[in-house]
Amino acid sequence: MMKSDQIKQHEHDESCACGCHDEHHDEHQHHESEPHHHEHQPITITTHDMSIVGSYTFNIEKNYKESETILDDLLKQAAKEVTDLGGIIGHIKAFLKSEGESCMISITDDESNKRYVKESRCTVEGVAIVFCIEPEQLQDILENVFKEYISE
Repeated sequence: MMKSDQIKQHEHDESCACGCHDEHHDEHQHHESEPHHHEHQPITITTHDMSIVGSYTFNIEKNYKESETILDDLLKQAAKEVTDLGGIIGHIKAFLKSEGESCMISITDDESNKRYVKESRCTVEGVAIVFCIEPEQLQDILENVFKEYISE
């Protein structure tokens, strides 16, 4: 079957030489040099050769363990929607970072006042590299899957 052969060709990690990761970084650097005409978009779509690259960033207002479960489910949903359209998944990944405890110390009149805050927020940054669908389709999939966590 052609799809399984193509999928095997695109199983890789960051050390591979397929160029998918390089394109993502080149696009990111290119955008930094352009003047910003709008706020940072939670989802951006670019193309590289035959691949469609969707980058995303958003917050999940839950603790780390809950966010990990939510993110795993979201990525599986995105993958299913890509394959349901006949697309091929090259790589869908996300980095989940938890913001932990914090403390603000305030001193007035030689008295130290401390206020502790237990954070319940995780930041997600990721990329979906897919083949055989249109850029607009990937945009729609990511917007739909992450709609609860992105704000325009």
